[in-house]
Amino acid sequence: METAALLSPADVNVIRRYVQTKYAPLPNGKRAEMVADAIRRTLEQRLPDLPAEIKSRMSTDLIRRCLLSERREVKPDDVLDFCAELELPEEESEKLLVEPMLRWMNERTPGLWSADHVASRIVRSKVIPIPTPMMLQEESVADVDGPEAAEAEQAAALSEPAGIADPLQSPLKRPGFAEKLTRLPRKAWAAVAAIAAAGAITGVIVLSSFNQPSTEAPQPSPIAVPIADIGMPSHLQYRDINEEAVKAYMRSRDGLMAEEPYFSAVVASAKKHDVNPLLLFAIVGQEQGFVPRSNKNAEKIANNPFNVFHSWQEYNTDIRDSSDIAARTISRRGNARPEGHEPFDWFNKKYAEDPNWGAGVKRLFDKLSSLSPAP
Repeated sequence: METAALLSPADVNVIRRYVQTKYAPLPNGKRAEMVADAIRRTLEQRLPDLPAEIKSRMSTDLIRRCLLSERREVKPDDVLDFCAELELPEEESEKLLVEPMLRWMNERTPGLWSADHVASRIVRSKVIPIPTPMMLQEESVADVDGPEAAEAEQAAALSEPAGIADPLQSPLKRPGFAEKLTRLPRKAWAAVAAIAAAGAITGVIVLSSFNQPSTEAPQPSPIAVPIADIGMPSHLQYRDINEEAVKAYMRSRDGLMAEEPYFSAVVASAKKHDVNPLLLFAIVGQEQGFVPRSNKNAEKIANNPFNVFHSWQEYNTDIRDSSDIAARTISRRGNARPEGHEPFDWFNKKYAEDPNWGAGVKRLFDKLSSLSPAP
């Protein structure tokens, strides 16, 4: 399943830069706590609407497993894998997991998931028991301080210098885990390591029983850190799209971009640079009306429907090259978006001289996003 990442190295760096800039006068330790808290809350906001205990444990597990142990982004498949490992009675699994997971998956990839499909994914293996109240009483801070804190420190120590993306192969060959891993810069790893260490010290990893009441352990007061509205918004990052519905819409506009090799080239470039394909198609729609076949220069325009390097007349190679340039430009621009800037207006300042360009792209993006799933 190929969908947008829930938490990426870019997200971690955006949060870190935001906190370090806005709260520069604070001590380093306080800023590290704020970064850790913001990263955790950012991930939890993107998770399914599950019970609080499950969501809390899920976020801790995904941060440790994906970002620390495997050094990669958190994917929707990881959420499914986590649910598959929870030990719940079948009837509780249906109520607590399947229904909210089905809603969440269909929000991300409309029309592709059924209740049976979700159930088949999350009722696979049961290897992580949910602690009972007695187990929770026996697990003290002293029981969890060493190995997990050491793991966090080791992850930070093993990080590479900033700025180099190093695809690695996952050491765990389990279903649903991405094969390409990304190293985080040292400071970003330090922030994520702080989360794991904090989780070990405060005991937030334990999950209370769903069958018996338990006394909640006192939790530290959360640090009031606003989630920064900066960088590339999640809905503009790569995700699967309803290709047939998008093609049908473009064909209704006599668009050559609905055909091959043009359509697949745009989707491939979007995936490569973590950009929502609908954003690239919306740009094509704004620039060239999806390249009407009736235009006598349609095939030449389709080589560069984004008008990269000024226009298709000045730069005319092929669709793979031009879509790669456009996707890379949009990705870099989006990741550099500062707080308080509307995304499409921010793209407009870099991509086009027409001040109404961004509004036009947004209208087309919203239209493409609203298309119903193909029957």
